[in-house]
Amino acid sequence: MATFHVNEIATITGGTIIKGNNDRSIHKISTNSKVGDSDTLFVPIVGERVDAHDFIADAYKQGIRVTLTSKEEIADGTDDMIYIKVNHTVDALQRLGEYHRDHSKVPIIGITGSVGKTTTKEMIAAALSTKCNVLKTIGNMNSQVGLPQMMLMLEDTHEVGIIEMGMSEFGEMERIAKVAKPNMAVVTNIGVSHIGQLKTQENIRKEKLNIVNYFTEDSILLLNGDDPLLLEICEEYSKDNGSVKEKTQNNGSVDLSEMTRSSLNKASVYTFGTNSHCTIYADNIKTDGESTMFTFHYKEGTKEALVGEITLSVLGKHNILNALVALFFAIQLGIDPLAAKEGLKEYKPIAMRGEIEKVNGITIIDDTYNASPDSMKGAIHVIMDMPKEHKKFIVFADVLELGDISRKCHYEVGEYLAKQCKLEKACGKESTFIDEVITIGEEAKYILDGIRENGEGINTKSFMDREEAFHYIKTQLTKGDVILLKGSRGMKLDLIVKRLKEEL
Repeated sequence: MATFHVNEIATITGGTIIKGNNDRSIHKISTNSKVGDSDTLFVPIVGERVDAHDFIADAYKQGIRVTLTSKEEIADGTDDMIYIKVNHTVDALQRLGEYHRDHSKVPIIGITGSVGKTTTKEMIAAALSTKCNVLKTIGNMNSQVGLPQMMLMLEDTHEVGIIEMGMSEFGEMERIAKVAKPNMAVVTNIGVSHIGQLKTQENIRKEKLNIVNYFTEDSILLLNGDDPLLLEICEEYSKDNGSVKEKTQNNGSVDLSEMTRSSLNKASVYTFGTNSHCTIYADNIKTDGESTMFTFHYKEGTKEALVGEITLSVLGKHNILNALVALFFAIQLGIDPLAAKEGLKEYKPIAMRGEIEKVNGITIIDDTYNASPDSMKGAIHVIMDMPKEHKKFIVFADVLELGDISRKCHYEVGEYLAKQCKLEKACGKESTFIDEVITIGEEAKYILDGIRENGEGINTKSFMDREEAFHYIKTQLTKGDVILLKGSRGMKLDLIVKRLKEEL
């Protein structure tokens, strides 16, 4: 963790010490008044419902003796606390993170995309940790407040940082890109997450691509070549179309900020996917119901430089794409793909993100951490690929923050599921068929409309109440069944998973 003297903090943040002496250094930073000690700087964040300035006294009781503040008031009972007045505490935290990042030589891989950031991060870490000391994003510390704290954890002993970079509003990616300044970055996909705020997928793409705004001549961007919206960027800037360093300034038709376009013209842009036009791609994809096998191809220019066989202990096309990203960055960092692929083979999903557990003969796929329409479609393939002893159930809950297109997006999930089941059945793959889909929430019920209007033979059931849904689900499950649960975090499907594990 970075070490700062109080005077240094004031200088970096543009703040002023308004109370206390300056004879102290800190080695930790906390935004939680209940976590810290005498070596900690407290950063009170002003949220929509809570102003953490109200908890400065609690931080003092915890032993913390230095705090940032954007107010003039001194909390009662904090006589020997040092107050550093700044204009905005989040901005001050970001300045500290940026300062520490600017003084570190550790290469940073930035990860963004509408879905799959955490799984991609974990797979990259699995591949790179075979040879590197890795710093990776902890929990959900990928935001305006969390990301600068991750930067402050950079140490000289780290050999690479793998950093998630999330956004939900205009301008957010630009701010955290300035803090993290990734040397390499990947955009996993452009979906509809946060479209309620950003209005269009083109706006989402524009905002996500601000991740490159502090790129240099040596920087690398990896894009999903299977994603139509990213493919437009690939066609304009991809390394596979010739070195962008040899091109004249590209002022293409895709809507991007001037800073983004300038950075893309400087950097090298590559692609990953399941199409042979990509820099790194997968083919010969197979599954045995428990593992996924594929061949990866890595090209330099138009020539294949590396070909290898990969085995993953997880299912789903999205995990194949994640593995390709991990292999790409391993190659860029000089890690032997043989070592990287062993790390990938050991990868297991983390809690609530596709975690699979068998309880009294019933297989539960816990993918309840969050959801988007695209990640729901990916999860459908996971359960379809699993062995079938009896029945397969899917529980989908509302995807939140979809704005005016919510009903359309939910309907399309159901339509997609129905058509996939129909296709697999026509191919004689009865084991992939989904027997029943249960929805929870006002919006998720439109998934069932998509199923009923585009498929046949799939039972459907809708609930508005999570408790009622749980009791129904519990009565339906028998030994040999497989059940997938997925929905937005706010729908709290993890509570159903917890009770199923306790009561089945």
